[in-house]
Amino acid sequence: MDRVHIERNLLELDLSETPGHLIRRCQQRSHEVFKEVLGHFGLTQPQTAILIGLAKRPDISIQQLADLTGTDRNTLSDVAKRLQKRGLLERRRSRHDVRAYDLRLSESGARLLNRMAPGIAEVQERLLEPLQEGEREAFVRLARAVARLNSA
Repeated sequence: MDRVHIERNLLELDLSETPGHLIRRCQQRSHEVFKEVLGHFGLTQPQTAILIGLAKRPDISIQQLADLTGTDRNTLSDVAKRLQKRGLLERRRSRHDVRAYDLRLSESGARLLNRMAPGIAEVQERLLEPLQEGEREAFVRLARAVARLNSA
């Protein structure tokens, strides 16, 4: 069987030096630590971000929450329905648009977030643990730039 030709630059590529691969590995690590520390609460990282977004901005539209959390609108709508079934958020008709719904964190959702708060802080600390203090701020600043969040 003939050997398949692979471009030389690909063979010399060190994945541990490529931004896309490193970002994926960071995300993997984030997921592992989140699951280890907070998995027993039964929420995913995106679900937790949505609940935090609702805590910060009550009576927010699905589109506004999608923008705030970086979640696709259709995905967010599905996740919101599941969180509503669990009693963690409430949906109400918007006062501004009768066709739309506003979302709000429920009392049960607020209690859950409050119980999760120490673990959420622990996850952040453990993710940045390998970095020194000055590097932590630089990492967050650079990650915001790559994610194009500096203007947010």
